[in-house]
Amino acid sequence: MIKKNKLPLSAMTGTILCILLVPIILMNIILITRTYLNPDELPGIFGVKPAIVLSGSMEPEIHTGDLIFIHETEPSALREGDVICYLTSGKAVTHRIMDITAGEDGLPRYVTQGDANNTADRLAVTDGQIEGIWRGGRIGGLGNVILFIQTPVGMILFIFCPLLLFILWDIRQRRRLDKADAARTARLEAELEELRSGQAAAQKGPEQQKE
Repeated sequence: MIKKNKLPLSAMTGTILCILLVPIILMNIILITRTYLNPDELPGIFGVKPAIVLSGSMEPEIHTGDLIFIHETEPSALREGDVICYLTSGKAVTHRIMDITAGEDGLPRYVTQGDANNTADRLAVTDGQIEGIWRGGRIGGLGNVILFIQTPVGMILFIFCPLLLFILWDIRQRRRLDKADAARTARLEAELEELRSGQAAAQKGPEQQKE
């Protein structure tokens, strides 16, 4: 009967970690690259831009520290009541459209206001400032985690330490496999030597009987 080799738990854990970490690393590389290439807009992937909420102006629907997802859209498709993300003074703001008017140049202006604010934003928003629309996707508190990871302590705890542990684990696994291969080779060589000794003894027996 053929005995199936089971995948060790440590190997399964390493495989799962790779499956989880590789896409995250690739997405981070893409986002960082696009941030440097286009510093005047939020980086995104496939039309979706993650944004960290830094204030409670949209509570109770959106809370401080949430990670929200902004979807690219045509400004002409925006309506009153939509929640948009726009850039002002280098900062991303996510507020609700309260009114759409026309500017002196005939182009639309969007009057916005945070749900938790008592007054509308001081300046109306233009088409060029709009990064996209928020459609309800958010992960509570994940923004705070991402901000912490970007600090020196966070980078050490969440990037360098896990990477170091993964490297040490990989070295340990390789050594274990090398020892297992060496033991297997030694066992096979011993069995082969025993088989040769048995064959030599079997051949020597008939020769002694002939004498």
